Amino acid sequence: MGTSGSFRGSGGKDADDLRDNIAAWLDVIDEPSGTDGTDIGNADGADEPADPSHTRTPGQAPMVDLGPALRLLLNSRARGGRSDGPGGGGGARGGGSGRSSGGATRSVGRVSRAAGRAGRLALAYSSGNREALREAGLNYDELQKLGDPVAIGLKIIETAFESQADSTVADAEERDIVASVVEWILEQPVDQPPTPEDVVRKSIETTIVETALTEVSSMVYTKDASFEERRNLELQIRDVAAEYAAQATLNPQGATEQQMAQAIENGIRDIGQIFGVRS
Repeated sequence: MGTSGSFRGSGGKDADDLRDNIAAWLDVIDEPSGTDGTDIGNADGADEPADPSHTRTPGQAPMVDLGPALRLLLNSRARGGRSDGPGGGGGARGGGSGRSSGGATRSVGRVSRAAGRAGRLALAYSSGNREALREAGLNYDELQKLGDPVAIGLKIIETAFESQADSTVADAEERDIVASVVEWILEQPVDQPPTPEDVVRKSIETTIVETALTEVSSMVYTKDASFEERRNLELQIRDVAAEYAAQATLNPQGATEQQMAQAIENGIRDIGQIFGVRS
């Protein structure tokens, strides 16, 4: 769960809000609830309604609020204020400012570029598009000879990034995001390949998930959450992120890596606007 066991989370209000939301969720699922779905405190038939944030059907946990994770993504600033878009130079690591300072300096543009390129290459491999792979320096036959989806995915991931891995939390997080998207594409049935839009939405979902998990994993372990609680929390975060990704308005113009990268970044920013995040 999360990218780095030694990373204790970013500083700033957004990171604190995210951890508070997750801690509250863990506390609520530990509370017993009445058989009618009301909070146990009102199970004596009192006229006072239960707190809506605690009301739930038996066995059903409340939804996790991942709005702060979106703010962490969109409010992170590249050093020197350089362009963060797929066509720009990308955000440098370190020296972040703003509400999400004091931790991982994320770049929506940078991860969108890597995910767009990796998604395009994984789709090319799945469809046998030798030309697209050759243009990126990959050989379809050599990839097939590897005979292992994990090894194939690693080759695609290595090609997707413009630089070698470094020791930063942001870089590890980005590689986890891209690896998850590539693995998902390669797992799809050959006769039912995902569309470019499917890949874009999966990339958006995974970016939100990994951001949240990176920031809260240390806190979750500190609370001595059980394995089952950690597993349920991760599933909940993934479900909520998938719902967020489904709300993005996408206007696909094609399936090149640049177009997919732009769609991923635009989608994340579109969701941010839906939830009132200004970037």
